[in-house]
Amino acid sequence: MGAGQVVVGYVPGGFDMLHIGHLNVLRAARERCDRLIVGVTVDDALLAMKGRPPVIPHHERMELVASLRFVDDVVSDFSQDKREAWRRHPFDVLFKGDDWKRSPKGDRLEREMAEVGARVVYLPYTPSTSSTMLRQFMTSGVANEVVA
Repeated sequence: MGAGQVVVGYVPGGFDMLHIGHLNVLRAARERCDRLIVGVTVDDALLAMKGRPPVIPHHERMELVASLRFVDDVVSDFSQDKREAWRRHPFDVLFKGDDWKRSPKGDRLEREMAEVGARVVYLPYTPSTSSTMLRQFMTSGVANEVVA
């Protein structure tokens, strides 16, 4: 990037049950770009990807992410193919958790982003909390005992 050029970053994700791992990735992404766009995956796409619907509906996940001071814009993300997101909202850098690094999904993402002139930067993944872990806790007997 040339001097004075604005670097636009993009973070795709489901952001279901917003948690500290999401905040860590978004905050780290914002530190590495001038403008941060967050793509919140639509309910149908999450269902297709994960085999289950999100806990929090899309419009609520969009509002939660939009309320974060370090996020400049929130858009709907419709496809696993991030070239589609790039075509709708061009960006220079796509940020993902480093759990994707050197994985088949990460390798494919890097190839697809190179096709449109964007790069992928991996950020530290927070292993202590994930939406999957929260969902498992909520459906376990432990969560039911806590509520009772």
